[in-house]
Amino acid sequence: MSTSDTSVATRRTDPFMKERVKRILSEVTIGADLSELQHEIVRNMIAEFADCFALEMSEVTPVHGAEHKLNLEPNAKFRTKPGQRPLSPPQKEYLNKVIDTMLKADIIRAIDFRDVK
Repeated sequence: MSTSDTSVATRRTDPFMKERVKRILSEVTIGADLSELQHEIVRNMIAEFADCFALEMSEVTPVHGAEHKLNLEPNAKFRTKPGQRPLSPPQKEYLNKVIDTMLKADIIRAIDFRDVK
C-alpha cells in the first residue's frame, strides 16, 4: 500500500478496527464475475480475517519456524561479483526508499558485503 495514512495500520494492536477493515476492503479487488451474494461472502470473509492483511510494510510480521531452501547442485559455482546494471536517478531514489522502509520494518537486515556468499 503506497498511501501514508498510518492511522489504520493497527494490525498488531487492533487488527479488526472498523476503519482498518474498511480500508482493506477498499484495497481488495473482487472479481466482477461473482454474484452479489458471492461478493458479500468474500467481503465478510475478508473482514473475518482482517488480521491476515498488512496495510503497511511495518505490519508485516515474521513467520517463525519458516524455512526456505534452494535445491542447488552440490558443486554449483556462482559469480561472487555480479555486475549490477546502472539505475537511473529516479530508480535509485525509489529503491533506496523501499529498502529504508524494509529495514525500518525489520523485513530485511543489513549485512557486511563479505557475508554475501
